[in-house]
Amino acid sequence: MKFVLVHGPPVGPATWRWAAEELTAVGHDVVVPDLRRASLSGQQAVVVADVVAECPPDTDVIVGHSGAGVVLPSIAGAASSLQRPRLVFVDAVIPECEGEAKLNPIVVDLLRAAAVDGVLPPWSAWFGEGGIERMIPDAELRTQVEAELPKLPITLFEGGLPVPAGWCTWPCAYLLLSEDMRDEAERARSLGWSVLEDVGNHLDVVNRAAEIAADLVQLAH
Repeated sequence: MKFVLVHGPPVGPATWRWAAEELTAVGHDVVVPDLRRASLSGQQAVVVADVVAECPPDTDVIVGHSGAGVVLPSIAGAASSLQRPRLVFVDAVIPECEGEAKLNPIVVDLLRAAAVDGVLPPWSAWFGEGGIERMIPDAELRTQVEAELPKLPITLFEGGLPVPAGWCTWPCAYLLLSEDMRDEAERARSLGWSVLEDVGNHLDVVNRAAEIAADLVQLAH
């Protein structure tokens, strides 16, 4: 199968690096777009366009981790050259089925309060002292992830994108990695999607890459 793995805007493509290697090792084709430059534009539409530009025409599965879930339907909808790919949300936000895709206003207010002159600190600083160490215990892996963390404009999280009509009825699945995202997984169940629970840590796409890659293949089928 051909996978496109989309990282959340506050991190970089390294979060998917090891899962991509695991998928490639068992014969799948994998694209991991680097969305850091697009995210610095502060416009979700630019992020979507960058992913679409890298999607092979015969993409089978588009996977979004964490905040990438907000733009996942827009990516699939904008890639007019694609047959309908399966969407897999990995511990990710699920946007509304109609109207605009946007973050919860409470979350946006918290981010806005953390911004200085309209710019957020690196994602590792959002969770307080020791937060990133708890999410990625391995120091070498953590160093590689932290090296890619951008300082994003708050405008990236304040805007919204129209969602494609009927997207919630497309082939979709959800992979739950942390209890913090259980409400999203339950919403996926209510929509009739396949849901797989492999609960541990939100960043287990880094910590348990082989297991997460296997989960993705299972949900892709």
